[in-house]
Amino acid sequence: MLWVHLQTIFSFGVYHRLRFTSRWQRLGFALYLGVLSLFIFYAFANGYIRRNLPVFLKNFPQVTFEKGVLTAPQDPVYAFLPKSPFKIEFNAARQTPPTASELLQDNLLMLVNRNTVYMPTASGVQAHTLPETLSITTSPEFLAQHQALLSASLSIAAFMAVLFFIPLVFLFDFCLAASAGLCFNILTRKQVPRSVIFCWAFFLLGPLSVLWYIRLWYPIPLFTLAQVILCIIYMQQIFNLIPGEKYVN
Repeated sequence: MLWVHLQTIFSFGVYHRLRFTSRWQRLGFALYLGVLSLFIFYAFANGYIRRNLPVFLKNFPQVTFEKGVLTAPQDPVYAFLPKSPFKIEFNAARQTPPTASELLQDNLLMLVNRNTVYMPTASGVQAHTLPETLSITTSPEFLAQHQALLSASLSIAAFMAVLFFIPLVFLFDFCLAASAGLCFNILTRKQVPRSVIFCWAFFLLGPLSVLWYIRLWYPIPLFTLAQVILCIIYMQQIFNLIPGEKYVN
C-alpha cells in the first residue's frame, strides 16, 4: 500500500489504472491511509502536549470537585491549549450533554459537566463518569504534582480527538476532489462516468493526506485554498491523459 500511496503522489497516469482495483483493494488502501494518518496525527499531538504542558498547567483555571462532582465554578471556564484553538470546558451548571457537532464547532477536546467527562470520537460523543473519590481543588502546586497523570489524560483525549478528526478530514478532502473532477468532466466534455471520478477522488486522498502531514509541522497559508489548487492540478493532469474527446470505458 505504501507503493500505491507513493504512486498517487508522483504519477498522474496511475489513476487510470487504479480505477480497475477491486473493492477489497480500495478498502485496504483506506485502512492503510487511516492507520498512517492516526499514527502521524497522534504523534504530532503527543509532541505538542509534551512541549506545551507547562504553559497549559500555568494557565489552568481553578475548579473544584467534591465526591466526583464538579461544583465550582458555576459559569463555564476554559483551559486553552497553547498555540491552538482547542480547549477544555468546565461547566458545573450545565444540565444537558453536548452533541458531537457542538464539540467540533466549539473546538472542545473535552467537556466536564458535573460528574461526567465528554469527549468527541469517530462514532459520536463518549462519556466517562468521574470516580466518587475525586475531591480536589486545582492549584498550581496540585497540578505540578500530578503533571504525569495529566499528560496521560491529555494523550487519551488527543487520541479520541484524532479518531474523530480523521474521518472528517477524509470526507472533506474526498468531496473536494470529487467536485474538482465533476467540474473538469463538464468543462472537457469527456463524459467520464461518475463512478470513475469518485474512484479518482478516493485515491487523491493520497496526496491530500501528505499535504495535511506537512501542515502539522509547517504552517501553510490559506490551507484550504492549497487543497483546492492541489485537486485542480491533479484532476487536470488526469483528464489530460484521457485519449480522444470522450472517455472510453
